[in-house]
Amino acid sequence: MAKGLYRQLALLIVISILCIGTLPAVSAADANGGSVRTSSANPEQIVLINKLWGSDITVGEYMEKVHPEHLVGVSDEVKKDLYEHKMIWPDGNNQDRFSELSKTITMHVSGWITKVSSTRIRYGGTSTVTGMSDPPGYIYIEAFLMKDEVTQVDSTSASSTDGVYTISTQNKLYMWPEAGDYDVHTFGYISHPYREASGESDSITIP
Repeated sequence: MAKGLYRQLALLIVISILCIGTLPAVSAADANGGSVRTSSANPEQIVLINKLWGSDITVGEYMEKVHPEHLVGVSDEVKKDLYEHKMIWPDGNNQDRFSELSKTITMHVSGWITKVSSTRIRYGGTSTVTGMSDPPGYIYIEAFLMKDEVTQVDSTSASSTDGVYTISTQNKLYMWPEAGDYDVHTFGYISHPYREASGESDSITIP
């Protein structure tokens, strides 16, 4: 009897671990005096990112499909803003997409990547907005780890509704990369006024 209970308990533990592995890893941390929500994409989210990459969708549609964890607690006003703007996919050029709307507000989005060894890569991204008397109501940054410039193999992102001018993703560790060239494309935006920018890191080669 006891042996059967132990087997059932062990099976439940294994199933729980497998289920946890399919969820995005989400955490909160303090940055610049505000609360920042960070997230690491799970395999299902990576499949969605590759499927949607380059498609004609709004930022709101992208967030709803891929990163609903970053919309938790976000106001309807911010969500409306996101659904009114098309997703402009990172093309590697570091640029402020809406500089023509306001010369006083600028946004800089950057990514970085480090080859720790032939089996480990570290990467991340940062977004900074300047020229605003008050911090934006919502700020978001995502760093896509790309292989050979065509496939998104991993992603880490961060958001905040707590009034910060700068936000950074986790220093994400990517294990056991396949041989090839890797770089990081970054995408970030703020809401009210809506602005977005993108960037690209240097590249590394594995092994």
